[in-house]
Amino acid sequence: MPKLQHVAELDRPPVVGSRYLVPTVLYPWYGRVEAWPVMGPKHTDAEHIGFHQEHFHVDLRFLSDAQIRRIERLSHGRGIEGIVASAPLTTVGLGGKEQPHPDPVEKRLTCRRSGHDYPVYEAREQRGLRRLAEAYAGRKCGRNAAGALVCPHKGFVLGSLEPDARGRVVCPLHGLEIDTRMGTVVGGTDAAASRCA
Repeated sequence: MPKLQHVAELDRPPVVGSRYLVPTVLYPWYGRVEAWPVMGPKHTDAEHIGFHQEHFHVDLRFLSDAQIRRIERLSHGRGIEGIVASAPLTTVGLGGKEQPHPDPVEKRLTCRRSGHDYPVYEAREQRGLRRLAEAYAGRKCGRNAAGALVCPHKGFVLGSLEPDARGRVVCPLHGLEIDTRMGTVVGGTDAAASRCA
């Protein structure tokens, strides 16, 4: 049996229908305790965005169809991309009680959708995300041990994202636009507005 590749080690987008090792956090979210697929490190967004709670971002590429249906139903039909971007897995569990996250555990999950499709309207409409884009404009990305670009904001490995025709990707954690050819963040409100046009 071939070894499964970890999603954070990919140098191209995951293939829909293929299985990968994916970090998951067993935690209550949208009314149910489940092993939710997460991406990036646990963090706060106190600077720029003003979000002080520790949280993970959910990796919608690995959500099951049942999870998607339940989330959309409980969110009154709002699009899944907007939900995942604006409602991270915080430390407020069922009943509104604060409870710490357990450490992520790798699980074998099937890729259900090809991309993140970060809702670019979030970057245009939220003042904190605009401030973040302006603060990081022109910053260089680092690289991980495998040589993949890493977003300079919270360290998300960008190798599993498909660049557009201009060679750009949008980090699914907070919407920063990265020029993969130059390895830099593309700047501020102008970039956010052009993505939304």
